[in-house]
Amino acid sequence: MRRVARRVGRLAMLPFGMIYLLAAALIARPDSLRRRRDHARPRLVYGPVPITSIKYMSLAMRAAGYETLTLVDERYVIHDPGDFDDDVHKYGRTSPWRRLVGRIFGEYAVVGWLLGRYDVFHYFFDGGFLRRTPLRFAELQLLHLAGKKAIVLPYGSDVAIPSRIRSLDWRHGLMRNYPQLGRHEARQVRAVDYFSRRADYIIACLVHLETLPRWDLLTIHYYPIDTDVWTPVHGDSGHDGTDGPVSVVHAPNHRAMKGTDALIRACDELHADGLQVDLRLLERVPNSEVRAAMDRADLIAEEFLLGYGLTAMEGMSLSKPVLSNLGVEGYYEVFHRQTRLGDCPIVSATPETLSQQLRRLVADPALRRRLGQEGREFMLREHSYAAMQALWEAIYARVWHGEHVEPADLVTPAFEPRVPAAADVGAAMSAPV
Repeated sequence: MRRVARRVGRLAMLPFGMIYLLAAALIARPDSLRRRRDHARPRLVYGPVPITSIKYMSLAMRAAGYETLTLVDERYVIHDPGDFDDDVHKYGRTSPWRRLVGRIFGEYAVVGWLLGRYDVFHYFFDGGFLRRTPLRFAELQLLHLAGKKAIVLPYGSDVAIPSRIRSLDWRHGLMRNYPQLGRHEARQVRAVDYFSRRADYIIACLVHLETLPRWDLLTIHYYPIDTDVWTPVHGDSGHDGTDGPVSVVHAPNHRAMKGTDALIRACDELHADGLQVDLRLLERVPNSEVRAAMDRADLIAEEFLLGYGLTAMEGMSLSKPVLSNLGVEGYYEVFHRQTRLGDCPIVSATPETLSQQLRRLVADPALRRRLGQEGREFMLREHSYAAMQALWEAIYARVWHGEHVEPADLVTPAFEPRVPAAADVGAAMSAPV
């Protein structure tokens, strides 16, 4: 009943909200054009979906001298209180007048407030700050009227359109964890297509690309991690499963999509063979607790159906070896050609090969230490604040300032033609045609 009343209230306020936002956009436009003409740094806002990556993106660009804001419309149990700057439901209401406007206009007041203070809006594909209002498919038009720019990024379920996904393993995991995606696919398609048509810049990344009609940049991941904060404190135990337990941390937000059952089976197989493996499953646990457990672990097991994400990045930054799936045929070839994914030291494992790969890492502490060091070096090169600041500076130069720069140059591997050895030439000449 409360939800129905809220929806009726939003519909009733629609004409007033539209007038308010049109006025706010027209008022903001001259200042936006002046700032672009003066080559002023764009002011950046991220939200409203509470994905941890926007925290890191905001902090990285703030450290580079940008004014940034993370503004979300809900929070998850895993989040710490300081993960985001504030909530949509109260931000900008710093005076009795603004509090009154906020109570009357809700999200419309928030967007009007943002239009006067920020320049580049970073969204995910499941909606902007008006996503819970009847104007959810008018937000980018309002931004452009105000002279603002919109960059849209995928994170996972926001671009999960089952009929566009080739991997049946991946689709099955989605159906087990997100059955509503199949029922409401048309709504998802409309959102993805809307942002694909109207966004100023779209970034595709590992895993989250095949359902997108377009993208402007293909990269491994678009968000950084604070490698100065995520530094190792505890080293590897040195155990090989016979002289002591090897600790494995797995933090699945959704078990079916992460391949958790396959990891449990693999650990059971090793136990049956007499190897000591201490598997820690961390679910619905605050990020601070996950971080402490990862730092004490010997090995991070992330996901085994497709790709790698933030947990793997955090693990590598802590100098931990990481298991994830980077070997799905037909998904990663383009990344090896267009990005530096080939340098990533993650040990690739499918549900079928997981037991074998896990056994190899459990039995070899020296290998774990070497992979952990390589992972840390990879993070510093590819995902640190410094690396991502350079990438995002190039993106803003192109999107906000209109400069003719190509951000892809910062993620594409240097082309090094290979001179075939004599043995290769001989083999090629003798091979059947």
